[in-house]
Amino acid sequence: MSQLGRCLNQQKLLRLLQLNSPSLPIGTYAYSQGLEAAISQGFIKDVEQAESWLKTVLAHSIMPNDLAIMLRAYQAWQSEDVEQINRLIVQSRALRETEELLQEDTHLSQALMRLAEPLGIAFPEHFPRKNSLPVVYARFAQLWQIPLEDTLTAFAWGWMENQIAAFLKLCSVGQTQAQQLMLKMDEPILQAVQEALDLPNELVGMNMPNFAILSAQHEQQYSRLFRS
Repeated sequence: MSQLGRCLNQQKLLRLLQLNSPSLPIGTYAYSQGLEAAISQGFIKDVEQAESWLKTVLAHSIMPNDLAIMLRAYQAWQSEDVEQINRLIVQSRALRETEELLQEDTHLSQALMRLAEPLGIAFPEHFPRKNSLPVVYARFAQLWQIPLEDTLTAFAWGWMENQIAAFLKLCSVGQTQAQQLMLKMDEPILQAVQEALDLPNELVGMNMPNFAILSAQHEQQYSRLFRS
């Protein structure tokens, strides 16, 4: 590979790191996505149960919902198919089964949208104000020419990192255990990305009733650290 080619690849890596950085000011740290309710009700008490939670939500919610929508949005942005993008926004928002999850998706996507113009990311005129994070995230990645598979992997890893950070705040777990848990999530994340790449349209949008119930209960939880 030429020196120019290596520099270009490194630049894409830098943009991916920027897009997925915890310092990106969109507020992902403020949400637990039902995890706080699960811990409060005693369903998650240790690292092993947290690992099971992560793997289950990744496989049955993040993969068929967020990753599947992001993949299709990335491809639609490549062809500037605005009608398809608008359909994906509607579909993605409809997959948020509770008011809490919908508000999170709306807040994060709008926060990322506010960074678009300063960072040189163009969106169509009259782009919906209420949109969805996977669709907006895909636009950043597509215009920065980050490969699709890397985009999906980074998004899934960022979700996992945020969940583990929330787990650390809510349970008596050490940083070393958290890092070990991250290592255990490598294979599930890579598998989820591959499954998302192969997922047929009719399987996009699988749901998790118990996860939705926990999210709804979190909305009414008396004491909580994370937003609802």
